Amino acid sequence: MRLPDHLTPAPHPPGHGCPGVRLTLDDGVDRTYLLDLLACAGSRCGTYEPRVHLAHILARQGHRAAWLAEFTRLPLTAAQHITHLAEQP
Repeated sequence: MRLPDHLTPAPHPPGHGCPGVRLTLDDGVDRTYLLDLLACAGSRCGTYEPRVHLAHILARQGHRAAWLAEFTRLPLTAAQHITHLAEQP
């Protein structure tokens, strides 16, 4: 996914960490998924999956894991992990 030029963030400073979560989704591969595309665009911090990003936003708004799994079609274990992460301060 390519961002329009006006949304492309500045280069990352050294030591910058991208917000992400390790999950295994439908393809069975364990990898790091980015939680915020704009914070990490152009980096190699992880893979951007729109369903993971959406689930994280909705989990921070208080939606439950079972509903997130159904709504986003993510595996329930991934939705539970995202929900747990969203509950952390």
